[in-house]
Amino acid sequence: MAELARRLRLNKATLYPMMATLTEAGWLVREPAGKSFRLGPELIAIGEAAGKRLPATQLARPTMVELATELGVTCAAFTAADGIATLTDQVWDVRSTVQPLRSGLWAAIKAPFGALFTAWADDATIDEWAAGPNADVYRASLKASRDRGYVVELRTGSGNVAMSSSLIETMIVDRDFLVAGLDPAAAYSPSTIEAPVFEPDGSIALGLVLVGLPRTMSGAEIEAMAERLVAATTALSTTLR
Repeated sequence: MAELARRLRLNKATLYPMMATLTEAGWLVREPAGKSFRLGPELIAIGEAAGKRLPATQLARPTMVELATELGVTCAAFTAADGIATLTDQVWDVRSTVQPLRSGLWAAIKAPFGALFTAWADDATIDEWAAGPNADVYRASLKASRDRGYVVELRTGSGNVAMSSSLIETMIVDRDFLVAGLDPAAAYSPSTIEAPVFEPDGSIALGLVLVGLPRTMSGAEIEAMAERLVAATTALSTTLR
């Protein structure tokens, strides 16, 4: 109780009736020995109900496990709605260079972030997203991403830190953030490799994002990992259809 009060910034007198009500409802269980709390059985039904509203995420889970363990990375699933990309699930491998994050983290789909959900969009959406001094660069990156079937984002050494509280990693945003052309022999510092899973109507149901990548990869290594990801997302799209 003391730890909960400290983390929630509530005094014990205020917190106690809340905890008692949640325990009575089965959302929490109080351990009789240590007097500590854990999540209760009633939350299982709530979690299952939420999962049923995200069938693509449920469908993608085994594929995400395969990708994470095979490639030694974190595989994250993002959905997009109303201009917001939200982390809905993730699978973390011990070789990944990032720690697991809380589901529900989000970021606005605003250039250069959100290319995954923009590259396959209509012209009006692309125009709105790419507007600004780097419009030509962003458009070229979107076209290249759409043509090859995946998005590559880089760690860069300059620019402004954007949305660091909402993203899987602190992303440095400048004109070199998105990759247009990949030179197989060149060295890169990739932040993410991303590919879409499509609904039967052609909209994006889900974006699978590989993070926790090696700090340095050749263009050929990125292409090989991306091709594995695209094979997986293509199979998921076929299953949804």
